[in-house]
Amino acid sequence: MKRKVHYAILEDMKKYVKDFNPDDYEKDLGYTDADVLSYLQDYYDKNLPVDVTAWIRVNEPRETLIYRKAQGEQVCFVRDVISDRLVFADLGWDEHDEPMVISHHYSKSVKLPVFQITREDLGIEFVLRCNIYDWKISVKSEKPLDFDFMGLFDSKKVVNRYCCEGFPEDKIYGSYEQDHSQFTIEIGSEYNVYAFFFLLRNYLGIENVQNF
Repeated sequence: MKRKVHYAILEDMKKYVKDFNPDDYEKDLGYTDADVLSYLQDYYDKNLPVDVTAWIRVNEPRETLIYRKAQGEQVCFVRDVISDRLVFADLGWDEHDEPMVISHHYSKSVKLPVFQITREDLGIEFVLRCNIYDWKISVKSEKPLDFDFMGLFDSKKVVNRYCCEGFPEDKIYGSYEQDHSQFTIEIGSEYNVYAFFFLLRNYLGIENVQNF
């Protein structure tokens, strides 16, 4: 008997699962067998990166978790606001790649993604995560980013690598003061994360064609 898989997850499997055979599954409009979800959770964890929408489709937190909504809120904020409306504000929503999940971590028992956003044409890469308490952001740029960050973060602080939950070791850098082209920072609120990327968008000259 074929296992049922939501049609969107089936498309993700075609994209990411090696040696995938669609004949092994039955397409469904709203349901995926639990064993398929379990398999994909494990498969994606071992075969990252995957796009954030594919990742969240198979990693929905348990209903009993108090902070379960944090996962979806973070994904929507990073994918739909930071990436689409700021980092890629000069492109249509269908003209750029989604943020990728390169790792994960846990906070309040909720599985949370570590995001990566890359603008190859601008030579800049962002890695970020939120553990419900604060945000850690690593920036790597081909050119120094000498912009006025308006005191949104401590430019002298070297973030302890143990506080960068889920970050690959090679994505954790020193302070902004030490190197303006490669640094890791800590920001306390979602509002200030937005402000940081807004200021950086303007500095990089990314035109806001979406009028957001």
